[in-house]
Amino acid sequence: MVRAADQTVLLGMNSSWQSRVIEACHDEQVVVYLRRQKGHASAGKGTSKAVKAVDSGSVELQPSAEHQVEPATRQAAAENEAENGEQQQTALKGNDALFGNEEKKLIQHLLQLDQGHLFSSWHPPGQADDQKQKLVQQLGHLDASYNGGLVAYIKNAKQLLQDSREGKNPFEGYIPEVPDGERMDFGSNLFIEHERQGIKAAGHAAFVLVAGGLGERLGYSGIKLALPVDCASNKCFLQVYIESILALQNKASAERGEPVKLEMVIMTSDDTHSRTQALLDDHSYFGMQHNQLHLLKQEKVACLTDNDAHLALEKDDPYVVQRKPHGHGDVHALLHSTGLVKKWQQNGIQWVCFFQDTNGLVFRALPAALGVSSKFGYDVNSLAVPRKAKEAIGGIARLRHQDGRCMTINVEYNQLDPLLRATGNGQGDVNNEEGWSPYPGNINQLILKVDTYVKSLEETQGIIAEFVNPKYRDASKTEFKSSTRLECMMQDYPKALPPSAAVGFTVVNQVWSTYSPVKNNPADALAKVQAGGPSHSATTGELDIYQVNCRALQMLGVDVGAPQQATFNGLHLDLYPRVTWSPSFAMTVDDLKGRFPCPDQVHIGQDAMLYINHADVQVRSLNLTGALVVEGQQDVDITIDGLQVGNAGWHWHALQDTDNSEEHQKIRGFTVIKLETQNISFSNPGSFIVPEAPKAGEPDQEQAESARGATESKADPTSRSRQQAQDHQEGNHSLSSDTEHSSPDESEPRKSNTSEPDLVKSLVHDIMTKAAAEAKGASADTKEAEKLAADAAKSPKPKDEVALKKGTTGAAKGSEETPGHVVPAAESAEAGDKHARTEESKPSGSPKKGAKKAKTDTAEDATDNGSAKTLDSAVGGTLKPSSPTKGGAPAGKEVEPAAEVKAAAPSSPKKATPSSPKKKGVAEKAEDAVKKA
Repeated sequence: MVRAADQTVLLGMNSSWQSRVIEACHDEQVVVYLRRQKGHASAGKGTSKAVKAVDSGSVELQPSAEHQVEPATRQAAAENEAENGEQQQTALKGNDALFGNEEKKLIQHLLQLDQGHLFSSWHPPGQADDQKQKLVQQLGHLDASYNGGLVAYIKNAKQLLQDSREGKNPFEGYIPEVPDGERMDFGSNLFIEHERQGIKAAGHAAFVLVAGGLGERLGYSGIKLALPVDCASNKCFLQVYIESILALQNKASAERGEPVKLEMVIMTSDDTHSRTQALLDDHSYFGMQHNQLHLLKQEKVACLTDNDAHLALEKDDPYVVQRKPHGHGDVHALLHSTGLVKKWQQNGIQWVCFFQDTNGLVFRALPAALGVSSKFGYDVNSLAVPRKAKEAIGGIARLRHQDGRCMTINVEYNQLDPLLRATGNGQGDVNNEEGWSPYPGNINQLILKVDTYVKSLEETQGIIAEFVNPKYRDASKTEFKSSTRLECMMQDYPKALPPSAAVGFTVVNQVWSTYSPVKNNPADALAKVQAGGPSHSATTGELDIYQVNCRALQMLGVDVGAPQQATFNGLHLDLYPRVTWSPSFAMTVDDLKGRFPCPDQVHIGQDAMLYINHADVQVRSLNLTGALVVEGQQDVDITIDGLQVGNAGWHWHALQDTDNSEEHQKIRGFTVIKLETQNISFSNPGSFIVPEAPKAGEPDQEQAESARGATESKADPTSRSRQQAQDHQEGNHSLSSDTEHSSPDESEPRKSNTSEPDLVKSLVHDIMTKAAAEAKGASADTKEAEKLAADAAKSPKPKDEVALKKGTTGAAKGSEETPGHVVPAAESAEAGDKHARTEESKPSGSPKKGAKKAKTDTAEDATDNGSAKTLDSAVGGTLKPSSPTKGGAPAGKEVEPAAEVKAAAPSSPKKATPSSPKKKGVAEKAEDAVKKA
């Protein structure tokens, strides 16, 4: 078949492919055979060339002189073929007529490799013929999807299983050394320096998300990418990742002065592909253009039942081969076979960033790691974490062989310590003087240099060295507890690089700032903590986001309340104020400095919840002890200057009985009760300052506060609690004009939670009790002041005080100076708008220099026949403070609204005088109200 001039075509293939191509040529099937394999990633190097050779006629369908077969050899081959046919007929129990020549060849190869058990339970011809054909088709798919086919897979498996059974050390002859890398503190000058350089490099980067797994291990039935990152924003992991890439894209576009498009790849599996696509479709790709995002599906491999590499069949179906993922190392072969990396190189992309599916903090460290790669020119840079000696996480080490070879790779923890001891380090893996192992922990977040990557892919086709990790039934290592399979890991890519390659790492010394994966269910998480390790649970995955945000603000000088102790799912944790923001608001430390230019003028209380979901927001002066949500549309610029928010807020309530809770709540161990929320949201373009400075004739901040304190209507705590409990049962978890953010679930809307009817009532009682304790030490004079304040509340309200009556749908009665359209919360919800918006109306007066002033109107909970209603008012958008209080009030006391803070004059909006961040107690506010009324 093959001329001497065409030997180079075969030389480019591995031995298995060479023999199979020659065999196909002898049977005059070369054209069909090679065309069937054309373009397939597993076909091996040179296959496409071989196809072209056949198409061009340079390869003939007869043996060349050096491949002529003697007649005796032909006769032996014919006899052997007849014998094989008889063997097949016996093994297939007469079912061989169901299959064509190619399928029979595959079956024969399997029989020769002792895989006859695959057909041993077959029924006679005419019974279950469809299932038999389905099995052989599945075998054909497994054969085509693995480099070298099932023959190579089984042979590789036998060798690796033998090495595993004999305890062979894969690093024999290597001596471990501490690798090169960069260590830094979160928020330090070095960190900021690398961030700045990394932001520039990000404009020349592509991003690859490895997401082939389901959330079953977590106790979550959906795909992990659809799991909410945190309950404050309610955004899923995929949305946060895409928004982070788009934020980097916007920075790159601004720096270059022209549009930049950053591309993203998601590697999926059979389990996740369709649901990932549906999640993207349902949410319009979360703002990313369709041609920016590529889904590449990873194939599975056959499972193995024993040390002889027998393929495993499903226990309940003998016509189906068990399959499992081959490991995320397949991402390299997929990127090569699709040609994406080569295209990126041609388009000027210099870096490829790989990250995992459930680490919500990855983009907090990725810019700095990109900066390290750019500064040192690393071919491979592993974003790593500090690691305790012998901790159950792989360590990054440089391995130097006795023959001079050298590579820097991840070494599993159960291999690193024995390797150190075996090479002269008697103590093995030990902590240094700072309490950490010198070998940083691998977390499978990689940055690869594109030029080096393309060259390596061309040489290896992206094939990564495999390993096997069987779970033996006992020390004899003769039986498995369950089936196993061959695997490959993407972090083993450096094994294919030459010794001259620059391979390093980046470590941010504070683990909480960069790595908090969500991968363990509550029971496993608790067991890991009890064993001295991190929980890596959905609980800590969320709480660590609040921690890093609060600590970052504290580094700037913001006054942030101390964390409280909380217990969720048995884990005793620090609960920081629930502060979060979208990637468009801030990606770096420099971003935060620009968003909080006067950090000493900002106070965030212990129980506060702050969620900023907009890019152009500046917080100059804020006193927050309740819940505040800030949102805006494109071309909206919001400045918060002198705002006080002290409503009842949101509360992270520990679940006692999770039977009726939603999955995402069960795995966290808490539910969020939204009592009251102040929403700041603008839909029309413009610049807005919140709160608006008082107009002529209106009382200033102190006068407004005393007027509200003296005229606040009494709310019956019993009816209020009853309405809260009712809303909780309906899944609302809110009594205010709360903006509900859409659920990122990929299929059906979330079901309502009906776990405890009295949950909210109990929580309100706790809040009131806490406020009562605050006022417990008040003097007799102060108590008398409280009584006078209560009496004053019965007096007629001022003309501008809003009273929302049951059934009101238009402008509130008595609110002549309140602009906007009043929409009760219930009516807005019925309208089906998750982000309830009110009609726009312009504020009275003309703002100077184009800056619009937004007035913060106070909406009171009006109790009428036990039904609580709320008020929305809009000034070019909506401001929705609903009965704001500072920590709640004791039973029988009024729920005091948050005081408005006097803003700066319109001509100098950036010089507002902030209020003192010190929070007044109930008694103090009552006394002030009496004096000022």
